[in-house]
Amino acid sequence: MSAGRLRLMAVSLIAAAGPAIAVDCPIERAVYVEAEAKTEVRFLPSGGEATPVSHRFSLVNSAGKMTVDAHVLYDAEIERPVAMALNNCPEGDVTGADIAACTVWTGIIYAADKATGHVDLLPPEGADAPDTLLLPGFGPAIAASSFGSAMTAMPWDVFTFKQCSPKA
Repeated sequence: MSAGRLRLMAVSLIAAAGPAIAVDCPIERAVYVEAEAKTEVRFLPSGGEATPVSHRFSLVNSAGKMTVDAHVLYDAEIERPVAMALNNCPEGDVTGADIAACTVWTGIIYAADKATGHVDLLPPEGADAPDTLLLPGFGPAIAASSFGSAMTAMPWDVFTFKQCSPKA
């Protein structure tokens, strides 16, 4: 076997053993995991152009003690996409106080590129999933929520790409 072929096999084995890469995975199918608590962010298609929601996702703890639905809306006032993780919100005609009572976390999701260190806003649906997500204040918000007492490990604010979920 030639040296070039051996080198190619070695590079392939090393690449296969490394972490998952987000290339060719649209954000709406990306799954991310946080290292401490193994909490996952699982993106889903938003549901079409007629909705103000730019992204949908679920937050799922590996122990099954937390599953929270979330969405991202563009806030024109601050010119940023703002995520809201909500738990057991009432439906129908609700007040701001009702929404505040069922909100687990609110914040801006940032995307980071491991190779360059570049940080940007969450990309739109259809774009490749970023390597890393930053959810500022997520860990403390979970600790302060009703989920906090049921969890053995608290998540931090950094989530890395885990896999691309199959098409629905």
